[in-house]
Amino acid sequence: MKKRTIFYSTLTVSLLFIGANTYLIEKANSKVDREVRVAEWEPVNKGDLTKKLSKDGVVASEEENYLYFNDEFGSFKKFLVKEGDQVKSGTPLYEYEVTDQTQQKSVLESEVGKLEDEIENIEENISDLKSIESSLPSSSTDEKEIPINASALQSEYDLKKEIAAKELEIDRLESQIDNLERQITDIESYETTLTVQSSVEGTIKDLSHAIDNPLITIASQSTIVTTDLTEKEIVTVEENMNATVQSDVEKKNQKAIVTKVATLPKNDPHIQTDSLYPVEVKLQDTKNELLPGHHVFLSIITEEVKGAWVVPVTAIEKDGDSKYIWILTEKGTVEKRKVETGLQVNGQQQIKSGVKAGEYYIVYPGEIPALQKGATFITALDWDKVKLRDLKKFDRPTILENLLLGILERK
Repeated sequence: MKKRTIFYSTLTVSLLFIGANTYLIEKANSKVDREVRVAEWEPVNKGDLTKKLSKDGVVASEEENYLYFNDEFGSFKKFLVKEGDQVKSGTPLYEYEVTDQTQQKSVLESEVGKLEDEIENIEENISDLKSIESSLPSSSTDEKEIPINASALQSEYDLKKEIAAKELEIDRLESQIDNLERQITDIESYETTLTVQSSVEGTIKDLSHAIDNPLITIASQSTIVTTDLTEKEIVTVEENMNATVQSDVEKKNQKAIVTKVATLPKNDPHIQTDSLYPVEVKLQDTKNELLPGHHVFLSIITEEVKGAWVVPVTAIEKDGDSKYIWILTEKGTVEKRKVETGLQVNGQQQIKSGVKAGEYYIVYPGEIPALQKGATFITALDWDKVKLRDLKKFDRPTILENLLLGILERK
């Protein structure tokens, strides 16, 4: 009797299950035909994307200054420095014997005149730059805050940088004038042995003991990082791009900026060899331990977006020239939405337009064969969020129908 009861009970449950499945499948407008199961979905979030060009680099002196000797009006006597010495403006470098005081005085006075004209031209240029700077929108105001265009801020920064560089150039030229005027004073005092002083700060890199020109080479104490770019790489890099420098000497990454991008190849171009183009990068922190000759790892930021809508590239579908993303709507359906994309870095895609805050998208639409516009979607049950009191609000037929739908969809 017990066996018969169990048999009929099992048979009844099986028939009910099969019947319910058949009803749902064959039923007109059945949800089973139109529903898709979404395994992975994410909210649209904002993030930063940075595209970098990574290269090996080497530290070098930012500039070299050369001193020349004219033996037409004097003879070289001796060096007062040696290679490797640190010098500053006013440091005696070498002595020479004047053979024609009148002619040498005339030459020195002519050099002073040229330098004074150069200073005058630079001062006029600085005045023009300051006029341009004053016409830009102010970055701060006592009135209510006014948004400043990023390009205007960059222009202001570039102008200040250019003005500062020209003011330093004036200081250097004035130091040269002081040096020349001191030699003129010595000649007027009937001195025959004159001393030439340095007008710059740096390190003595080379002395020409053969008295060839340049007689003295002074390397600046400020440093840069140099690297060579290929033909394809050089067109992606521009001056004023940000960069970072890593080394075994400095524990932290050093911020830097691209200061010079060559437009001519490093060596004479040849049809059988690839051309390389030198690029210079300036470290922002001048108080670093990097020395000329140190090898470093350089990363140039060629493209960057901040606070952009970002999704994985797997969420993007292409249809011809158009790109789409699948959105989960509040109505419980999926929407195929056209979007405009931007920068793509390391599997992450910028969305310029087409999405908004609070929306959810399908991470892997390509893995859902039945995905179509307007289809109802279901997602995996998160048991951590299921509460018994919420289930009690539904009647049994509704629970049974949705349970069967879930089972069928999984199949």
